Amino acid sequence: MHNLKNLIFDLDGTLVDSSKTIGMSIEFAIDGMSFTKRSDKPIEAMIGAPLLDIFREEFGMSDEQAFAAIDLYREHYDSLKQEGTRVYENVRDVLTALTHAGFRLFIATVKPTSIAEKVLDDLELKSSFDGVAGASLGSERRDKSSIIAHALRTFRLDPMHSIMIGDRDQDIVGARENGLLAIGVTYGFGSRDELLEARPVHLVDDSNEILSLLVNPDAAK
Repeated sequence: MHNLKNLIFDLDGTLVDSSKTIGMSIEFAIDGMSFTKRSDKPIEAMIGAPLLDIFREEFGMSDEQAFAAIDLYREHYDSLKQEGTRVYENVRDVLTALTHAGFRLFIATVKPTSIAEKVLDDLELKSSFDGVAGASLGSERRDKSSIIAHALRTFRLDPMHSIMIGDRDQDIVGARENGLLAIGVTYGFGSRDELLEARPVHLVDDSNEILSLLVNPDAAK
């Protein structure tokens, strides 16, 4: 992990706990569609998947129904203004310290870029980041691998000098598919077993460990 310059963070489950906001928005969309089918999977296990996949695979919607549900979801999500979302403990201080250490910070998220930027702005995190790469509003760019590739292209990041930090297996696998190493965080929505199976270069249990690992790796060993 020498010569790292760029840190690419996932958003939900890595920087913020958005489970309540996402859960309320999914319920609003399901109710608005008068859809009776409910998923047995907890909201936390769904977070990180594209909304289109959630509504199709977890609730059995057709493509047409899923796109209508996404519109309802986004309408409600926007109206909540981050009600129910919290920044994980120590994250603000860690981001500030990483910036002061000379790293450039970016976001790669399955949220559409405009929505992710609003979340960061509302939670007063946006100033820490040099760029935000999100999913497209349509279905063309929605899996994590393509979003990470989009971040690398858009911000002209060298994979050899960049690392992905996320809480789900798709963050780790998506990074590897783009030639990046990845750090898995266990305090988010993905299980430790899920992350271990994806084979990150490191696992951390607290955001402070990200700082120790990247700024003072000898002390973190």
